Amino acid sequence: MENSPFRERRAFPRFPVHLALNCFDPYLRKEFQTETQNISAEGLCFETDEVLKLGNFLEIFLHMPDNNEEIHRIGKVVWSNMTESGKYRIGIKLEEPKLKPIPIVLRIINHQRKY
Repeated sequence: MENSPFRERRAFPRFPVHLALNCFDPYLRKEFQTETQNISAEGLCFETDEVLKLGNFLEIFLHMPDNNEEIHRIGKVVWSNMTESGKYRIGIKLEEPKLKPIPIVLRIINHQRKY
């Protein structure tokens, strides 16, 4: 058995999916737009210029490209790292209900193949 300092703590796989999203931070009373870097059943990651406080809850609206459906979730900021470009990479843990990432990925692939 390999002795590695890294231990994967995620219960669900992440999919490298770029979906447009709108976020509303009720604490800052601010709305912003960005896109996901990846998604899973219980979380997502995105980059933003906004400084978001750990523990804050956000309203998140994911925009599906195939039919403009909006998927609404509430998520909690669980980590934040500054990137070399000066943006913030944000990790979100989603509240219930969980996302179904495989159907989302398949819809995106199908949409991309059409266009």
